[in-house]
Amino acid sequence: MNLTKNFTLQELTASDWAARHGVENTPTPAVLAELRRTAELLQRIRNYLTASTGIDTPLTNISGYRSIPVNRGIGSSDGSDHVRGCAADFKALRMTPYQVCQALLPKLDEFGIGQIINELTWVHVSTKMVAKPINRIITIDRHGTRAGILQVRP
Repeated sequence: MNLTKNFTLQELTASDWAARHGVENTPTPAVLAELRRTAELLQRIRNYLTASTGIDTPLTNISGYRSIPVNRGIGSSDGSDHVRGCAADFKALRMTPYQVCQALLPKLDEFGIGQIINELTWVHVSTKMVAKPINRIITIDRHGTRAGILQVRP
């Protein structure tokens, strides 16, 4: 099922962990509605990155919805926006996560990005606004969690 021009329900619910362990990862109708909003956000991001770079910039390695058992299985918390269908992790072809985050910072409100994280080797975005403004724009890497989008160095 297509959620937007470039994003499908299958893509936003795919989980290697769930497949390997035989765990269900099907969203409820309420979560599906949130996944549509997340897919629309990803579409805005893809369109913008493509327009900004002048080169088609697909989003890859997407991790969207995770059922509670899947989320626990990968070591994430039950409070994750992924379990509500409100978040996605992704990579952008030919761009580093830092470059993607820098490009998106001026567009957070316009695109409806409640949180953006430059996280290790991917970008995390959520449609849900965080409770504490300090947590809206962060970097997570081997040095820990820090405010702002920082260049991650190995």
